Amino acid sequence: MNHQIGAGSGPQLSRRTFLGAAAGAAGAAFAPGASVAELVREVEALKKDGWEPHPCACNMCGGYCGLLAMHKKGTKPSPETVRIMPNPTHPQRGCCARGASAMWVWNHPMRLRKPMKRVGERGSGEFKEISWDEAFDEIAARVKDIVSHYGEHAVTMTSHNFSGFQQWFGAALGTPNIVSHSSTCNSASVAGRRAVFGKGFDGAGKVEPDYARCRYLLLIGRTLNCAMGVASVFAKAKENGARVVFVDPRMPEGALSAAEWVPIRPGTDSAFLQALIAVGVRENLVDRAFLAKHSNAPYLIEKNTRRPVYAKACGLAENGYVVMDEASGGFAAMGLHCDEKGAVKGFNEPAGIKPVLDFEGEIEVNGTRMAVETAFAAFMREANAWTPERAAAETGIPAETIVRIAREFFTLEGVCDDGWYSARNGNDTPAYQLMSLINVFAGNIDREGGFVVTQGGGYSAPGVKAGKGPDGQKWAVPKEKALDKKYYPEGSGTFSALFNAMTKSDPYPIRAAFVTGTTMFHREANSARLEEAMKALDLLVVQDIFPHEIIDYADFVLPTTFFLEWHEYAGLKWCLDGCVQKNDAGLVPPEGCDAREEIWQFCEILRRAYPERAAERLGYDHEMKTREEFRAWLDAKHDKAWAKFIAKKNAEKAGEGDRIARDVEKNGWALAAKKKFGQYPTKKCFGTPTGKPELVSFLCAEKYETKGWKAVPTHEAELAYTEPKPRSNEFVLVSGKDSASCSGVTLFTWPTKFLGDRTLWINPVDAERLGIRTGDTIEVEGLDNGVKGTTKVTVTNRVMPGVLFSHGFSGGVRTKKLHPAYAWTREGVNSHWFATGYREPVTGSLANNSSVRIKRI
Repeated sequence: MNHQIGAGSGPQLSRRTFLGAAAGAAGAAFAPGASVAELVREVEALKKDGWEPHPCACNMCGGYCGLLAMHKKGTKPSPETVRIMPNPTHPQRGCCARGASAMWVWNHPMRLRKPMKRVGERGSGEFKEISWDEAFDEIAARVKDIVSHYGEHAVTMTSHNFSGFQQWFGAALGTPNIVSHSSTCNSASVAGRRAVFGKGFDGAGKVEPDYARCRYLLLIGRTLNCAMGVASVFAKAKENGARVVFVDPRMPEGALSAAEWVPIRPGTDSAFLQALIAVGVRENLVDRAFLAKHSNAPYLIEKNTRRPVYAKACGLAENGYVVMDEASGGFAAMGLHCDEKGAVKGFNEPAGIKPVLDFEGEIEVNGTRMAVETAFAAFMREANAWTPERAAAETGIPAETIVRIAREFFTLEGVCDDGWYSARNGNDTPAYQLMSLINVFAGNIDREGGFVVTQGGGYSAPGVKAGKGPDGQKWAVPKEKALDKKYYPEGSGTFSALFNAMTKSDPYPIRAAFVTGTTMFHREANSARLEEAMKALDLLVVQDIFPHEIIDYADFVLPTTFFLEWHEYAGLKWCLDGCVQKNDAGLVPPEGCDAREEIWQFCEILRRAYPERAAERLGYDHEMKTREEFRAWLDAKHDKAWAKFIAKKNAEKAGEGDRIARDVEKNGWALAAKKKFGQYPTKKCFGTPTGKPELVSFLCAEKYETKGWKAVPTHEAELAYTEPKPRSNEFVLVSGKDSASCSGVTLFTWPTKFLGDRTLWINPVDAERLGIRTGDTIEVEGLDNGVKGTTKVTVTNRVMPGVLFSHGFSGGVRTKKLHPAYAWTREGVNSHWFATGYREPVTGSLANNSSVRIKRI
């Protein structure tokens, strides 16, 4: 049987259905849209008209915004009888066009419906449909053969949002190489937070602006398109007069309404931030008292190495670090109080100490005179080098604008968002450290309207991790770390670090890969390098709902379910308060689609390859042939975990768990723990060596200063691509997203044909110089790799001169077999074709931007 994608001759739609989706997209702008009261009235009116609400958490990006799937009672599910809309009272209420398109995904003509096996050459896209039994038996046999020859570490897995699913197979199998794709998204921001706030406070959403109460929000490379619910929350602050400044090479749609856009040259964010901080310090606008008491700014460091000076090395009795005490004129120790097991319990600081911020001199350390300075002095030496004039020359932002923004930020108690999508120019990690640190200089940490530690809801869904099963099963875990950690020890998922193991068996062979729900060719920088690695494998298994380009290289393609077909409880992401929610849109895969849950697929493959591991580690001891049987098995685990959470809450406070359960059933979500402000670092410690935010990262000073990650974040020119010649046909090509179409799932939906933008943006000044007009077709060629592509152009002031902009996840689809009605997805270019794939040292953050030359054809 030849390769088949979906069924039917094309999208089946009515005028009403299409206009409804278009209206949902049009309402997905930065503005808050309908009020809570208006949405509540709409839901109540629909309920009276025979519609039934089902709460769900949108997974069209990683935001998990709160939605309702409204079902028309007594009708067969379809795009006309199931309406997707915001959940009115949800704390992360956000329904952008991507979420609004979910029903277009559900019964899409191109949705993968049966397991498939490759019958042509890798990359040909030639497959035949097979049964689930055939797929599982053959995959299990190949996995077992690979493990017997090379060991478990020869199997790797990657995903962007679904690494938790992959643990059900990878952790139970015993491979350490479950490596996410974070390097192409948020590794730099994670590493930046880790340097400033430490482990435990570095995950996306753990430290965030208090969007609803902030007075001045600085967004550097941040669009607020994801999570879209954040835009709804920030709308409250805007209604109260909050100002917002977008600093970005292109103008995001959020800047179209009551906001300021400041264009900046790609790769110069660090210079801009250092200049802002330097102005704030010079004009005495920063919170020096906060810096002295609640950061490591006054801690002494070795001037040459930037390593901290330890109290005992200076003859002080206490453990900890050394500060110069203004009150006594001598030195004092400041450290952490730990219990007998080494767990941090608080700060150990003598009363009456007044640390000096700006000190340089010599002290005796271990009997030797040593040149030392405070962390503040070391930091400011770097920052002061970036005068507004020098920063203006580097960033393209006028000096007077830099000074104005600095004054506004510090006088209005500003807060700087520390990013979402942060993989751009190969020098991003220091920039994201500085985005966190400017909040520290403002003293605006864990205060209302500031940069705060979010409150978790406390619910843990059933899952698997190394050495622990879903029901508490335990087993021995190999000491071996994931291979990417060998090269990038502070990375959070650099999958391309494994490519040499695939192509050259260096440092050992990796022969099998599982790819779950990730559009590899629209996410991994340097498409040619990715293709080479995928072709070198003995086994490639892809789990997805659509025929993304990666499936052309797969040996087996397994169709999966998506969020409208799941049942689960979960904590809310990107939420100030600790909340929990229910995700149960009430749908199953449409007729003719034999899609199955990824976890079922993993359990069955493991059971057939290693039945004892499946039984002992997962509790999966027999075949479950039907989706209903498996769902009952998995749902029971979710319901058990939920009941345990509710019981715990009742034990903590009588009736509290029951209240949470009722609220979740009534509203789809519930408040589980209210955020308490002013906890960090005044009462509780951050995860850094000092327990405080760190201007000079002691982690970096002691481990990575000579390995490419500086203890003091500094601006360095981007290393990821050749610098384009000014005022020529050479440009930096940057990519980004919008809330209408930029999603690996949504790019195939029918409304995206009309709502998406697959053109390349160019500034009018550059267009006039090159004789280019809107609608012209141009050839794009990578300066560093010679890769070429063609696309149409849009001439617009929404991108700065010298820069081209392309929407990510929007076009340039090269899948061999596309439904004819969706051939338009081939339009445009995929910016990753031209990227070098440069990775930052230590953190492994990938550079997605590139340099190109263009010509009109």
